[in-house]
Amino acid sequence: MTFRSFVTLAVLAGALLVLYRIHTDPYGTRLPIGTSDLGSVQEALAKLPDDERALVEAYARRSRGDVLPVQFADPDDPLTARTFAEAIELQRVWETKRKAQEAQLAELRAQHEARLAPLRAQVRASVVKAEIVTRNEYQARRNPYFYQQPYQVDTSPTFLTRIRVENLGNQPIVALRGSLEASDSQAYLSMDLCWIDLDSDEAIAAGDFLEFYCGHDYRGASQQQRDFVNRPEGRFEVKWEPRYVKLASGVELKSE
Repeated sequence: MTFRSFVTLAVLAGALLVLYRIHTDPYGTRLPIGTSDLGSVQEALAKLPDDERALVEAYARRSRGDVLPVQFADPDDPLTARTFAEAIELQRVWETKRKAQEAQLAELRAQHEARLAPLRAQVRASVVKAEIVTRNEYQARRNPYFYQQPYQVDTSPTFLTRIRVENLGNQPIVALRGSLEASDSQAYLSMDLCWIDLDSDEAIAAGDFLEFYCGHDYRGASQQQRDFVNRPEGRFEVKWEPRYVKLASGVELKSE
């Protein structure tokens, strides 16, 4: 065999080795473009360790098959992966950042809850009942004399809540401000239920409670409010966020 032939065979062998590795190495597998469906690359995906396969699948769901040029990608979350290897690296970085953010948010929530604790120990607010009523009925609930005076018939739907505020302490509460909200597992933002603002004319004796209607008769009734009335299990969580409490002794408690 001549030297030239040897070199030629070596080059061919090297090329075949490279092709073999590309064919058998799953990390170079290209992601499907324009879809999060990895069905077309399942054979290569199955060759990855479980943890790395999960990273590729998570990246595909998150990117939905979008591939952005590096110069146009978000530097904090670049969706630029074209192969399994790139997807694994980017998803690892993203999950590390997400865990750090979640830890920070958890700490902020803990601090917020700690500020609310002394106020919640003094007063509790809750929703006794939520209803969809006509606007006229809403007005009548807020004003017992409504139907005894001239009024315009209005049967448009309105969201109305019956709120109970309980004094859990051993002193009368002479002023109170705070909000009732409902977190919704199907919505990003919380749902406003009632802004509570009581003064000395509505003082609550120690161990006593006060009930009243709350709502906005001009806003109508959204689908979310209608769903809250029916209270599907596990969807809504009512949260009491007291901002200010003043006791008869003059002590003032603030959460902000």
